[in-house]
Amino acid sequence: MQQPASFDTWTSIFLVAVTMGLFLFTLLITTKNRKNFPIAFLVLAFSVILFQYVLYWTGYQYSFPYLIMLPAVCYYASGPLLYLYFLNLYQRKVQFNYVLHFTPALLVLVPNIVLWLKYAELTSIAIPLQWLVRNPWLIAAHMLIYCLLVFILVRRKHTETTQYTELRKRWSVILLSFFTLFVISYLAYFVLVRFPFFNDQWDYFISMTMSLSIYAIGFFIFKQPQVFDGEFHANLFLPTSNGNDTLEQSMLNELYQNVTNFMETRKPYVENELRLVHLADRLGFSTHLLSKVINSKSGENFNQFINNYRLKEAEDLLSKSSDLSIQNIYYEVGFNNKATFYTAFRKKYGCTPSQFRNSMLQS
Repeated sequence: MQQPASFDTWTSIFLVAVTMGLFLFTLLITTKNRKNFPIAFLVLAFSVILFQYVLYWTGYQYSFPYLIMLPAVCYYASGPLLYLYFLNLYQRKVQFNYVLHFTPALLVLVPNIVLWLKYAELTSIAIPLQWLVRNPWLIAAHMLIYCLLVFILVRRKHTETTQYTELRKRWSVILLSFFTLFVISYLAYFVLVRFPFFNDQWDYFISMTMSLSIYAIGFFIFKQPQVFDGEFHANLFLPTSNGNDTLEQSMLNELYQNVTNFMETRKPYVENELRLVHLADRLGFSTHLLSKVINSKSGENFNQFINNYRLKEAEDLLSKSSDLSIQNIYYEVGFNNKATFYTAFRKKYGCTPSQFRNSMLQS
């Protein structure tokens, strides 16, 4: 018999959590930092799951029956989203098309689509793949596999051990612990429901644990959305406001070393359209942190910092390549126009590029 729809204290709290999750998703998805997108959609996935739980407990699932199988899509998507986040965090390239990781989620989407079509009276076929939707052990196994993959990634030895990498690892452990707690809570529900002492309070407690786990993740990211940039790690773990400048300077030194190594090995400065946001994205920093590191350690702004690398490259070409025209050289090293190149070159070397080349040829 259908129970009358009603809210109690717990379901009201969960509904607020759903609202917070949707708000957090909106904030993260509009940061224009694509590396935050996996976490944004992970938060969205758990908001959908929690909303369906609220519908179930309050009896409103009968008003929205077409949402009943949607949480399964979210469960199967959660592991791949978490793993993608960690691949970005550790700057690892995906060896094959990552969309394949979402195959189970896409398969589970099929019965949802059929269900929606049935409610729209556009089809009368039987709903397929319900065993994949309704088997909690398959869902739990799928999420545990991704917990293991993330654990292996975090535990893998890296060639360089610095304060930055140690802090990144510490954040990774916190994040993985939250997700693992969620998976354990999910498993606990289907184990404990078989015992006679299980009641609504146990049900709510498990769901509260899952909610706290995922929204604790959201809290950290909401506090500092640029979770990849190292500044987040510094703010979270380093006491930079208590006068201990040594730790902060050590962090800045390591980050600046990462920047200069990247500049020297990858030479991104030769790209004419290079911008602060482009370099920050490749380094896994926020634009704010990259600007702060460059300003603090080089005493220059971003344009000056990049132009110095371009000028050094131009100096080498002027010294070694007498057959290249000045125009070819400044385009080759990343300058967009002659005026900017000549102004920067004269400021650094005290002469024009042509005069510099002539002096090199005469020496």
